[in-house]
Amino acid sequence: MTTIEATVLLLGFATLRYAPVLAVPAVSPMAWAPPMVRMVLLLAVAGLTVMAMPLAKPMPYWGESGGLLLAGASELLIGMTFGLAILLPQAGIGMAARLADMQAGLSAASLLNPTGQHEPESLLGSLLLLAATVLFFTLDLHVELFRLLAVSVRVLPLGMIGLHLEPVAFLSMVSGSFALGLVVVAPLVVGLFAVDLAVAYATRSMPQANVYFLALPLKVAVAMLLLALTLAYAPTLIGRLYQDALVRLPALFGT
Repeated sequence: MTTIEATVLLLGFATLRYAPVLAVPAVSPMAWAPPMVRMVLLLAVAGLTVMAMPLAKPMPYWGESGGLLLAGASELLIGMTFGLAILLPQAGIGMAARLADMQAGLSAASLLNPTGQHEPESLLGSLLLLAATVLFFTLDLHVELFRLLAVSVRVLPLGMIGLHLEPVAFLSMVSGSFALGLVVVAPLVVGLFAVDLAVAYATRSMPQANVYFLALPLKVAVAMLLLALTLAYAPTLIGRLYQDALVRLPALFGT
């Protein structure tokens, strides 16, 4: 295998490793960017990685179709694992915000949105996810993510096979993301639970009144008030959520 062929293969492996984080909208923090921008950034980062690496010795299995496919699948799996550091915090925030939406009665707003009939929207979830995306870049967490990707090239060389992931570390990462996501909206959940208790007492006292629709504006107002009061702590909590996921990444690879 010539040097040019090995360099092209390394460029392909680097592209596969970075693709989930830079190009796949579901897990990429760059999902807001146009596809062309994401692809150009992906190729630029992959090219810089290959140029910064010392000349690697081609592996024997690179010349075989089966070995080449396994190496490509390993690179894609590594990239998807790094994508979990974005996907799991967003899923934790979205799940917790949907819970608060249900308690506040905001989930009923999806009935009035004709464009969301097949995919119910979460008003608080959309707000918090937008805030999380902004904070991800404001707190320089994208720099930490790219630093870990650069370190992974030294720890897990491009084109390797036989990747082993730790299932215990994965489950710990999932549970930590959802637990910290719940912490972000914990004041809303606790405050709205207290309102629900008061509404339940009123229902027992006035069974003839439709207390649910009478209390719905009150619950929405309480939710907005509690959200406004806790906004000062949201950046710290959301930043901690992403940092916890990034810190757990090396344990997934057993390093």
